[in-house]
Amino acid sequence: MGISTVLLPKLYFSCAQFMVYDQSVELPGCDWTEKHTAQGFARRESVVNFNTPLEFGHAEVTITVGTFQPGDDYERVIGVPFLVTSGTVIIDGPEEFEVERNWSLPMGNYWLVAAQRILGDDQEKIDLYFEQIREPAKQSRIFVADELLNPTLPLLETAGIAGA
Repeated sequence: MGISTVLLPKLYFSCAQFMVYDQSVELPGCDWTEKHTAQGFARRESVVNFNTPLEFGHAEVTITVGTFQPGDDYERVIGVPFLVTSGTVIIDGPEEFEVERNWSLPMGNYWLVAAQRILGDDQEKIDLYFEQIREPAKQSRIFVADELLNPTLPLLETAGIAGA
């Protein structure tokens, strides 16, 4: 288990995505390919852009420092390796500006799990689990796939920088 905290303000996700990244990352947007979209995420070492089931809307985001706890009501659950280098993680939507939604985490390697469910026409619940691990994880994993995901294996573990 772990300690959970609800982040404020609510996340405004758009372009069917939201971003989780280390504060040291200057350009957190990832260049999405069809394969990234089919698997529901695009990532680099200290940044991951998660695809959302809805195109745009607001989400309550809960962060738990600890192991992912499966729930029957999650519609999409994806785990990825994640490196914290600055001690601060930022959770943003691609069109959010001047929003401070930061979380302090000890530097190191993490297993990051994003568990999502739709609450309404433009509302989601996103639970993020940060489990600190000794060695970097090698591969991402899709635990629960909704009807919008159609991943091919092996999962694509790298992405370019958006607009680069």
